[in-house]
Amino acid sequence: PTAVRLISGEPGMFRTYRVDQFIAATAQRNLWLTDAYFVATTSYVQALGEAARDGVDVRLLVPGSNDLPVLQPIVRAGYRSLVEAGIRVFEWNGSMMHAKTAVVDATWSTIGSYNLDAISLRNNLEVAVEVLDHSVGEIMVQQFRHDAALCDPVSADEWRQLAWWRKA
Repeated sequence: PTAVRLISGEPGMFRTYRVDQFIAATAQRNLWLTDAYFVATTSYVQALGEAARDGVDVRLLVPGSNDLPVLQPIVRAGYRSLVEAGIRVFEWNGSMMHAKTAVVDATWSTIGSYNLDAISLRNNLEVAVEVLDHSVGEIMVQQFRHDAALCDPVSADEWRQLAWWRKA
């Protein structure tokens, strides 16, 4: 059976943050995220790193450039801790990628308006739809694979080789 739930994030509430922490802690095989402005909290990066160290295949797909150019160096500065924790990072090279999705173990999925950053999680009025359904999860997995194939992967070695101006 399919279960669908709406998650609303309201200013001063941390519902979406708690959901993200929960899925990072409960993922068993894979946790694949797509986010337009990934400037995650330290605790969320740690949760993703812990999942990766536990053997979960954690992947993050982010835009290679976005509509807020000042943000891109901040996003890239966070790659180091991600790739060193074993998280696979992919940079989208197409037009602006504004997706905010997650798929966990090809069963739990979410599509929403909130970014994985402190401002969205703490201050904004945001919404996400959570779906517990294997067939929807498989569609999300296939879409992520399709999108990731159009990206540049950023490994720990590749991050170290990035020009300083792309890291900073």
